[in-house]
Amino acid sequence: MAECLYCGSPDTSTASWRTLLFPDHSGLCRACRSLFTPIQEPACKTCSRPVEHPGRCMDCERWEADPHWRGILRRNVSLFPYNDAMKDWTALWKYRGDAVLAASFRHRIRKLYLTYAAGAVPVPLPLSPQRLQERGFNQAAILASFTTPAGLSLRRTPQPADILVRSTHEEKQSKKSRAERLSSTSRPFELRVDKKDIEGKHFVLFDDIYTTGLTLRKAALPLVENGAADVCSITLIRG
Repeated sequence: MAECLYCGSPDTSTASWRTLLFPDHSGLCRACRSLFTPIQEPACKTCSRPVEHPGRCMDCERWEADPHWRGILRRNVSLFPYNDAMKDWTALWKYRGDAVLAASFRHRIRKLYLTYAAGAVPVPLPLSPQRLQERGFNQAAILASFTTPAGLSLRRTPQPADILVRSTHEEKQSKKSRAERLSSTSRPFELRVDKKDIEGKHFVLFDDIYTTGLTLRKAALPLVENGAADVCSITLIRG
């Protein structure tokens, strides 16, 4: 009997015709699966933020009203809201080094990719060397790797591309206030490839969480400046 990736308990789910036809690939037991409810409609059509009415939230209206950021990031799609369950899960995953936990959401991330960004080149947001050494793995790279099929597939998917480098080491975003994040004018991301590798291509950025959207837009900026046809993003969590 398989053990749940999250709580370690045996999965005692009863086999049925439904489980045979639609198997669950999360590796989570039934109790833990119930903790993680995907973002429900209505949600902002641009950033996936839960809203009262369909359309675009005020934050995205402000982004698109800013001539510097208008059109830089076409859309972000997130899987889960940042509720108590996701806070606990993220603490285990990112800060206690349990990298395998992300496999719980492999199939859901791949489905998001195929639904909203099929054919776009997956680009994980890079960590600074200091942060990578501290954490031991890049959570965005793990998520981007889920876009490629685990087995045989008729749908070809571009391999995740290591085309951005984080040129500056910054304080963790979680330690900054919203105002401090939005007031930042730094450019922490640079291309590590030639412009010809960017021109005319579609890209999808991957990161663990979308909070204000500034980090993802800063990552999209050098791609757009060098001729990318389109840049969107997929994140596990919408903060």
